Amino acid sequence: MQNLREQAELNNVPIIKPNIEKTILEYISAHNPRFVVEIGMAVWYSTLVIAKAIEHTGGTITTFEVSYPSYTEALSNFRKYNQIHNITAYNLDPLTIDLNNLFTNKKIDFLFIDAIKRDYLKFYEKLLPFLSEDGIVIFDNIFKFKDKLDSLYIYLEKNQINYQLFPMDGDGIMVIK
Repeated sequence: MQNLREQAELNNVPIIKPNIEKTILEYISAHNPRFVVEIGMAVWYSTLVIAKAIEHTGGTITTFEVSYPSYTEALSNFRKYNQIHNITAYNLDPLTIDLNNLFTNKKIDFLFIDAIKRDYLKFYEKLLPFLSEDGIVIFDNIFKFKDKLDSLYIYLEKNQINYQLFPMDGDGIMVIK
């Protein structure tokens, strides 16, 4: 995993920062999600972190990446870590497909969104019907791209949805429980 982090940093591929990784793992440990959805897998680093963390409880992760070059690099990295079997990856934009067929009889316990920032609200709204009652949503890079997230903040305030902001590693995350 350290090699994958170093490779991503060397190639300027954005991946989760160490403190954000630690926080995600703390939420996973506290809530033991069975079904995780990730939007924006990039080179697979965050996917592997989450998959390893939920593997012992039989949890699974479904992840989406829109960029074909990132998706193919992710698959290449997956082959290096082929002992992980609880991942389903799609080179699709979840905003453009019918998710009912993919998520039949499944409720998302943990949703991690780290993709096109201006679409954070669209991702949230699209996946909200599939979120379990106790589901947790984490948005990454919430401060650095704040100017692209106005619609998300307006929606959360208008609908009185509680959220927490956690600044860390030069940026931070938003958590909705």
